[in-house]
Amino acid sequence: MAVSVGYRQSTEHVAKRMESRLTTLTQKPKPVTKEWLEARYLIERLDCVQIGRMLGRDPKTIWAWMRNYGIPTRPRGSNADHLPKGRTPGFRLSDSHRQQLRDARKLDGRVPCMKDGKHWLRHDGAVHPNWKGGITPERQAFYATEAWREAVKIVWARARAKCERCGVHHSTMARRGTFHVHHIVGFACAALRAQPENLALLCKPCHLFVHSKKNVHREFIKDRP
Repeated sequence: MAVSVGYRQSTEHVAKRMESRLTTLTQKPKPVTKEWLEARYLIERLDCVQIGRMLGRDPKTIWAWMRNYGIPTRPRGSNADHLPKGRTPGFRLSDSHRQQLRDARKLDGRVPCMKDGKHWLRHDGAVHPNWKGGITPERQAFYATEAWREAVKIVWARARAKCERCGVHHSTMARRGTFHVHHIVGFACAALRAQPENLALLCKPCHLFVHSKKNVHREFIKDRP
């Protein structure tokens, strides 16, 4: 099957690949029995990473074996054997413990820098020079839309998988997997977010340059119209 430039696997395709992998692992003979795995995982409380190291196998392979054998698996992060005594997964300091740490720091002479009664690092985002209006969740949601995926495909095809600044091809070993789609007029301009004319395909070094102070001529940078 021909793969278009900028191809992105769908959730259904990834699920089918995982199911195919599990089927393959099911059919292959396993070097350990169900009873051996149960003893390590359920009795000795080892996790997939530790068992994988014992067998020289990938943790996901161990997890697939247990799923095939019907061994119930623990939720991720639930193995607390490696934690200090008294701590549980998801451990967070209590307010009283935090206050004790603050008091200990003050006794050492470490006094927080306060401005107008507030810690100098704690302030409303709107007063920060790089404040963009709190659009991070909006940005994440936008990058999951079909409009963005289609725009990315157009940009990759237009650029022929080459950096539009330095001309290096995406298949170059040093650049493979490091190309970015850059917004010429910033993401804050909602009307131009998915417009291919406002997007540029850049390799990572060029993208870093564009957003650096070295870009004195504002290459690939435009103000909002």
